Amino acid sequence: MVRGRRFCGCLWAVCLILGGSTAGLSADWIVTPAIELKGQYLSNINNAPRNVQSDYIASVRPNISLSYNTEITLFQGTLALLGLHYFHNSELDRINQYYSFLASHKLTPRLGLNLATAFITDSTATEELQASGTVINRQTRTSVAANPGLSYFLTERWSTSLNYGFNLVDYQAREGRNYNNYEGHSLTHGFDYILNEKTTLLSRLTASFYKYSNNNTTAALGPQLGFSHKYMEKWDINFLGGLNINRIKSDTRVLAANTFTGFLELRQQSQTSSSVSPFVTLGANYRWQTGSLGLNYVRSQSANAYGNQSQYNNFNLNVSQALTERLNLSVNPYVYTSTITNPGSDYNSVYYGIRPGLSYKLTEKASVGAYYAFSYRTVSGTTSYSYPVNDVWLTFNYATPLHY
Repeated sequence: MVRGRRFCGCLWAVCLILGGSTAGLSADWIVTPAIELKGQYLSNINNAPRNVQSDYIASVRPNISLSYNTEITLFQGTLALLGLHYFHNSELDRINQYYSFLASHKLTPRLGLNLATAFITDSTATEELQASGTVINRQTRTSVAANPGLSYFLTERWSTSLNYGFNLVDYQAREGRNYNNYEGHSLTHGFDYILNEKTTLLSRLTASFYKYSNNNTTAALGPQLGFSHKYMEKWDINFLGGLNINRIKSDTRVLAANTFTGFLELRQQSQTSSSVSPFVTLGANYRWQTGSLGLNYVRSQSANAYGNQSQYNNFNLNVSQALTERLNLSVNPYVYTSTITNPGSDYNSVYYGIRPGLSYKLTEKASVGAYYAFSYRTVSGTTSYSYPVNDVWLTFNYATPLHY
């Protein structure tokens, strides 16, 4: 909680600086308080193949978002809490915290600065799946991220950017669970070239380094090429493709003879391996008068709680269709696959499902929703198992923007 308060203080300080630096420009602060009330039934609260537990969950999520926008300055911030109460497993009750902020500022017509930060404390039921492609036992997790950068227009068509990324993940280990904290650093250099009004060519080169609490390290170099294209007012596509060139150092235990006693003993021995894996990110959006369709696919790699690296594929399709002026239908099929590539590991996971739902706008500020999700996970490797998960929930949302 102390780290959370310090983080909020830093965000507020940046707000004041940005607000003061553009006081002479026409703009205003938009503050949007919001709240979500949610009642939920979950058939497998721990994503477990055995000793499955179901429960009813009540949650409340108060949220406040801040927005400030001028011709040269943009600020967006979010402060949110999520309180969870489990009716049959009250020992799992907790309050998650989510703080994030994004800012950009043009120092000159050509030079711009940007910064994105986030502070999150949550529990890793399915949240870890989004972060690293793996599912682990329920665990309290704190994540801190900071991404400062700059961009510069070389000409009217050419621009370049340089961004640094910092990521720190801390698993507050419970007895009998030995997850590995990790710290990551990355540096990305990019070039963009505006080919025409609809198409921009992209190039990226990323170097990253991760160190885990078990002394394992992973280093990667990632060259990428791609484009963004707007086919028409209603349809756009973004693509980046390339490679991840990896070098992994891991410590393993081996039996070795003691040169003085002659007896066998366990020793730590470092192993180094190299690999090359593909990188792909694809996003496409299509909009029509009463709805939209969004497709996202990512093939990449990530640090994980096991102290090594996972290769993952994430596919999401989001379809939204207005049935009436107030009633909206949404459908979200998804597939997540992950493989752990650390030497000696054998882990393959496939997690897929679909989330249909209906939302109804009561007023301009209030809405209700009813949703269902079916997921199925299969794991193969050293052990093999599978299990389904059914999730049903009702929501009430209220938000009111205030201008200052």
